[in-house]
Amino acid sequence: MQIQNQFNPSLNLVVQPGDRETHLALYQLGFQKVAALPQLLYRAVSEFELSALFVGLCQRVSEIGQAMSRYVLTRSPLDAQHLLHEFLKAQPLHQMTKLVKHAWFFQVLAKQQLFFNYQPIFDLDSRRVVAHECLARARNAQGQQFNGQQLIDAALSMNLTREFDNLARSICLTALAEWNQSDRPIFFINVLPNAIAHNPESLEQNFQQILDLGLHPGQIVFELTEVEALTHHPNLHKVIHQIRANGFGLALDDLGSNVALDHYCTELRPDVIKLDRRIVHGCSRYEMKQVMVKSFVQAAQELEITVLAEGLETLEDIEFCRSIGVNLGQGFGLGMPGQTPIGATPEKVVC
Repeated sequence: MQIQNQFNPSLNLVVQPGDRETHLALYQLGFQKVAALPQLLYRAVSEFELSALFVGLCQRVSEIGQAMSRYVLTRSPLDAQHLLHEFLKAQPLHQMTKLVKHAWFFQVLAKQQLFFNYQPIFDLDSRRVVAHECLARARNAQGQQFNGQQLIDAALSMNLTREFDNLARSICLTALAEWNQSDRPIFFINVLPNAIAHNPESLEQNFQQILDLGLHPGQIVFELTEVEALTHHPNLHKVIHQIRANGFGLALDDLGSNVALDHYCTELRPDVIKLDRRIVHGCSRYEMKQVMVKSFVQAAQELEITVLAEGLETLEDIEFCRSIGVNLGQGFGLGMPGQTPIGATPEKVVC
């Protein structure tokens, strides 16, 4: 006797669209109404089709639509009783699309696929290279490359800033040790403040790693990005003290955008402040930008803090910043990022 399966064996993705645009996008992706509950749309899928389908949802449904819509994956019959029970566990659609969107990031972390480019930092008076900023990059198994902002955005979105930041610092330090640096050049390494605030012990691990690699703490300037997230953290003073005690330099990024000079400089006492490219670019032509840059420089001079201008792309902007007392500069008008620091040579192994 043949036994009839009481349940629909196929896997169904059932979505409750949050707005009309999402409703239309789902139709375009092959969804159809659930007969018992017309406000729900479904599509039968195999496990192998799910990833591609969620990629399609990422591309066609707006972020607002993803946040307003809910979904379930079910093998239960598509009747009112079962679906109403299933939707008690429904999740916002963006939770799954976010995972699919940043699937490459998990691969980067798991396989440690980070590498670094080095952008030269110039003394504006002497026009000599005095440091480099280490710029994180990643390349997956398919050869697709990701820049630093994409990496940070993915880390923040997936709540993996600590894992990303720790890995990036470790790989960066190892990379720096591969170059023969007899004159101990300085390197700026970007740090996500929340990562070190929640895990101050990682700084001690970096300190020991630097010593083991034959580097010197004075060569490293930790550049705090997304700094506004750190100021109210209970570990703030402990973290800053550790950086100072271990002999590292401290820089604050993006002054003039989301970082306020008066509060952050008095609270953190950095060695270097970096003026955001949005106020630096075109500063030779726009009076408002000139006023802002001059005010930052004057305040920094009174606090004995070095000023670095980012985003210098024209001779006019470079000359204006130099003329008003900006100490350091970086940007395409001075030097492009490269795979090796300027003047560096690979360390030779002596047999």
